[in-house]
Amino acid sequence: MISDSQRFLGFQEDQAERDKKVLEVVRSNYDTLTLKLQDGLDQYERYSEQPKEAAFFKELVRSISLNVRKNLAVNTLSQEILLKEFSTIS
Repeated sequence: MISDSQRFLGFQEDQAERDKKVLEVVRSNYDTLTLKLQDGLDQYERYSEQPKEAAFFKELVRSISLNVRKNLAVNTLSQEILLKEFSTIS
């Protein structure tokens, strides 16, 4: 059975091999290589620490947690049952 670390190391080796091949192609075709600029690269959307979607997900999490609090009688459940309930939330 292959472990995650072995898989990761195999991926790194594959990536290193692909990088070498790309570099070889670029070097062998450097004289005829032409780069095409993409349109609109001079305009960009300014980075925001809180993207537009943050408000949506914040409200979604808030409504889910309020719904769970309303529909779950915590004081009648043991800790083990409570943990099982939370583990089945998807």
